Amino acid sequence: MNSKASAVLDNPPEAGGNVANRPTIAGVSNDPEAVVRDHNRLATVLQTRLLDTPNEESFDRLTRLAAKLIGVPTTFISLVDEKRDFYKSCFGFGEPLSTTRQMEGRTFCHYALVSAGPLLIPDTMADPVFRDVPTVQSLGVRAYAGIPLIMENGHAIGSFCAIDSVPREWSALDVEVLTELAAAALREIKLRGAVTEAESQTRLAQEATRSREEVLAVVAHDLRTPLNFIKIGTQLVGDDSTSPEHKDLLDRMGGAVDLMARLIEDLLEMAKIDAGGVKIHARLIAVATLLEDTRAMLQPLAERHSIRLSINAETGLSAVLVDYERILRVFSNLVVNAVKFSVAGAEVRVAAARHGETVRFSVIDTGEGIRPEHLEQIFDRFWQADAMDRRGAGLGLSIAKAIITAHGGSIGVTSVLGQGSEFYFELPVA
Repeated sequence: MNSKASAVLDNPPEAGGNVANRPTIAGVSNDPEAVVRDHNRLATVLQTRLLDTPNEESFDRLTRLAAKLIGVPTTFISLVDEKRDFYKSCFGFGEPLSTTRQMEGRTFCHYALVSAGPLLIPDTMADPVFRDVPTVQSLGVRAYAGIPLIMENGHAIGSFCAIDSVPREWSALDVEVLTELAAAALREIKLRGAVTEAESQTRLAQEATRSREEVLAVVAHDLRTPLNFIKIGTQLVGDDSTSPEHKDLLDRMGGAVDLMARLIEDLLEMAKIDAGGVKIHARLIAVATLLEDTRAMLQPLAERHSIRLSINAETGLSAVLVDYERILRVFSNLVVNAVKFSVAGAEVRVAAARHGETVRFSVIDTGEGIRPEHLEQIFDRFWQADAMDRRGAGLGLSIAKAIITAHGGSIGVTSVLGQGSEFYFELPVA
C-alpha cells in the first residue's frame, strides 16, 4: 500500500479489545478475506444477534452525531459476515442502500477488520489496492476512516466508519471523535449481547422449572394411591393383631407412610407455588378455631412421639382473614418440625397473642435449638442442617413462608441452642 495514500495510526485509541491480542491469520496482509471468512470471527458476529435487525435510535444517534462532529456526508456502523456488510446504522446513504442496509462484495470495512488500529485513507484513488474497491465507483468513496469494533475475544465484528466524496486528511480530532463513538457503539452491542444471554438463560431456567414441576406432580400423584392402600392395610392388620412385636412394626410402618404422605404433599405444594404462586381463598376465622383445629389435627402425631401438645390463645383476639386449609398447613409444618426435634415427654406449645396490628402465632418447643449461623437459611428451599436427615425434604418451612407471604404476613424464628426454638408468623388483624 502507498503510505502517502493510506495510513494506520501507530498507537491509536482502541474502540474495543486489545489489538495486540487479536488473532492473526496467515495471509492477512495480502488478503483480508481470510479474516472475513474466519469461522471463529463469524461465530462472534452471529453471537451479537444484530444481523438483519431493524434500525435502532441508540445506534442511529451515534452515526448522526459522528457526521455532524467531523463534518462528513456519510457515516455507518457495519457488521461484516461471510458474504456482506450489514449496516446496523447508516447516515447519508442514498437509496436503495439506506433501505436495504447491506452490501455484498469487498468493501473498505474488510480492510478495517485487519487494521492494527483506525484505518485512515485520505485518498482512495492514490493507492492501486484501494482504487479497485467497488465502492469507490458505486458510492464515490474518495476518503475513508474506519474504527474496528473488537470484542473481548479479539475478533473484529465490523467497524464504525466515515466516508467523504472528496480527498480528506483525517485529523487527530476526527480520529478521537470516531473512536469514542465507536466505543459507545461497542458498549451498546455488548450490552445487547448480555441482555439477550440473560433472557435466554431465564427461558431455559423457566423451561427446566416447568419440566421439574410436571415430573414432581406426576410422581407425587401416582404415589398417593399405593400409599393410601398401604396405610389402610396397615391399620386393618394392626386392628386385628395381638402381637406386641407386630403392633410396634405396624406403628413404625404407619409412621413411615405418614412421612411419605407429607413429602408428597410438600412436593405437590411446591409445584403449585412454582407454577403460579400461592392462590389464597380467604375468609374470616376465629383465632381460637385455628388453634383448636390444629390441636385436633396433630394430637395423634404428638401422642405417637410421646409429646404433649398444648394451645394457648390470648383472650379477645380478633378474627383473621385467612385461607383456612393453607394456614392449617403452616401449623402442620411447624408443629411437625417441633415434634421431630423434641425428646419424648417434652411439650410443644401453640400460642396466639396480639402483636401491634397483627396476631402473632407461635409454635414453641424445648428441643435442641438451631445454630445461629443456620437461622438465615432455615426457610430456604431443600435446606436442612443435617444433610443426612431423612425425616423430610427441607420443603416444609419454605412452603410455610410462601403461604404466609401470600397472606401479607411475615414469618420468623428465634432459637437458643440447647434450649429450644420459637417459630412464629404474624397475620394482619381483620
